[in-house]
Amino acid sequence: MSSTEASPKIGVSTFVMITAAVVVSVRTLPMTAQPGMMTIFLTLAAALLFLVPTALVAAELATAWPQDGGIFIWVREAFGERLGFVAVWMQWIQMVFGMTSIIMIIAATIAYVVDPALASNKYFMLGMILLVWWGCTLVNLQGVKTLGWVSTICVSLGVFLPGIVLIIAGIAYVLGGNPIMTDVSFSMSNMIPHFSDAGTLGLFIGFIFVVMGMEVSASNVSSIKDAKRNYPIAIILVSIIMVFLSVVGSAAIFVAIPKEEISMTAGLMQAFELYFTKWGMPWLAPVMGLSIALGLIGQVNSWVLGPVRGLQATANSGALPAFLQKSNKHGVPVTLVIIQAVAISLVGVLITVIPDVDNFYFMLMGLTGLVYLVAYLIMFAAAIWLRYKRPDIERSFKVPGGNLGMWIVSGMGFVMSLLAAYLAFIPPGSFKGSASGYFMFQLIGLIVMLVIPFLVYAYGQKDKLRQAKKLQVVAANKAAKQEALDEQHAAAH
Repeated sequence: MSSTEASPKIGVSTFVMITAAVVVSVRTLPMTAQPGMMTIFLTLAAALLFLVPTALVAAELATAWPQDGGIFIWVREAFGERLGFVAVWMQWIQMVFGMTSIIMIIAATIAYVVDPALASNKYFMLGMILLVWWGCTLVNLQGVKTLGWVSTICVSLGVFLPGIVLIIAGIAYVLGGNPIMTDVSFSMSNMIPHFSDAGTLGLFIGFIFVVMGMEVSASNVSSIKDAKRNYPIAIILVSIIMVFLSVVGSAAIFVAIPKEEISMTAGLMQAFELYFTKWGMPWLAPVMGLSIALGLIGQVNSWVLGPVRGLQATANSGALPAFLQKSNKHGVPVTLVIIQAVAISLVGVLITVIPDVDNFYFMLMGLTGLVYLVAYLIMFAAAIWLRYKRPDIERSFKVPGGNLGMWIVSGMGFVMSLLAAYLAFIPPGSFKGSASGYFMFQLIGLIVMLVIPFLVYAYGQKDKLRQAKKLQVVAANKAAKQEALDEQHAAAH
């Protein structure tokens, strides 16, 4: 029995907190608030067309193959080990870039509370990247039980608390008869976007990026009590929380701030400052800032062992070199986690030496989404194929509607992933560089990120072959020695 299997199991409530820490955050509310009333349509559309397919597919696959490894196990079963490694690599490498950007938001939020000038200090940013990620790494080295209670604290104080306070403040603002600063009429023109506009399409893709990541928690499915029953329950609850917070939390911002004036990075603090100053409690705004930072740290903490569990499964299957297979007594892949921390540290150092951080940030975020979408494309295709390849595997939860239902659900997720990937090559409106330079960065970056896992896998196979040959040589030498001893024994008699 592996150390992971021997570890104490976690309940559904703890797993809800771990999953919520991965995908639920108040940091995206300023972005989802900017369209005003259209946020209702865009959130529900992103949930229906991408979040629901991801949640349903992940629930079926995780309960059919309830062992650590997540997307690697699923794709390996469908298309083989090589493509399984490519899928989990893309899921993992996007996290290296994406988590760096989230820690930068944590740093900016803390700087707002301590000294706003620090937000533009690259060395402060680097220090925060190193402190937060290495701190979360040390916590995760203690195993999934520690991850559970840390996630519970961070999500409770850093997501639910500021989210609830923001929503209550918005309701109190409206009931108090204060002026509504954004058009909240329920007219078609005010609620339904025009999808012929490229800007609106780009905005919609932003909403899809908000709901990404639901499948990551499946990497820890073996740690859940009664996983076949509790995993689907957990992701349904988290999905409801995500949609509710996105719609109602966004409304709490745009009712008090004109949507044209909502800052992408500081929108939450704009709202809290406005509300608390109005009610004579300006000191509460920094408290909420620290609370938000805590929630983001919880989100970062929950990603430390997410995709890397998939890499651990590839290492344990022999697809990666032997030195990457080391785990501690808690079942945590120590070598992989340390390599991950070093990689994120290097990205942090890179940020400090890039002259135009804003443009690099936009390009990096575009590449992050593009790389992640490759993993989704493979996952949705694998879900369909496994219905035909492995119909014998018991699935305690199945996507409704039989094979046709799977085609519709996974097909919807696949098409949305393709659309999002296409739009990822188009620079956002606030990007100040050239469109061609942005396009080439995404294209070259995607090619490099696709080539690397094939090279790493090929090296792992060579190392596996070398290890097998060594074992054969050792076995042959042992047999030869035994044969010599037998001959000597026979000659003596």
